Amino acid sequence: MLTEDRIRPGSVLFWLVALIALGIIFIGVRFWVAPVSAAAGFGVPVHQNPNPAFLWAKGTRDVVSGLLFLFCLWRRIDRRLLGGLLCVASLIPIGDMITVYTNIDGSKVTALMVHGGTALFMIVLSGLLIRSR
Repeated sequence: MLTEDRIRPGSVLFWLVALIALGIIFIGVRFWVAPVSAAAGFGVPVHQNPNPAFLWAKGTRDVVSGLLFLFCLWRRIDRRLLGGLLCVASLIPIGDMITVYTNIDGSKVTALMVHGGTALFMIVLSGLLIRSR
C-alpha cells in the first residue's frame, strides 16, 4: 500500500474524522454520566429513575465507535478503508434516527435532524475519503 493512500495527520479529512470520533465519544460518555438527560437529547426520553443498563450500553457503543476511528487515525490507515468504515458506521445514526422517528410524539424534530445530519455528514466525508487523492 502506498504511503500517499494513507490518511495524513495534517489533512482536513483527518481532522473531520477526528471531530466525528470525539463527538461520538462525548455523546457516549454523556450516556454514562447523565443517562436520563442524554436519552432526552437523543430524542427518546426515559422516565426518571430508569434502569440505566440500556443507556449505559448505548454509551459504551458510542465510546467504542469513536475510539475505533481514533485508532484508525493513529495508525494512519488507508483513506479508502477509513472511508468505507465511516460509510458503514453511518448506519448507526440512521438507525438512531429511525428509532427516534418511530418513538416520538411529534416534538423531536431537532433530534431527527441531528441524527440525519450526522449520518449525512458521515456519508459525505466517507465519499471524500474514498475519492480523494
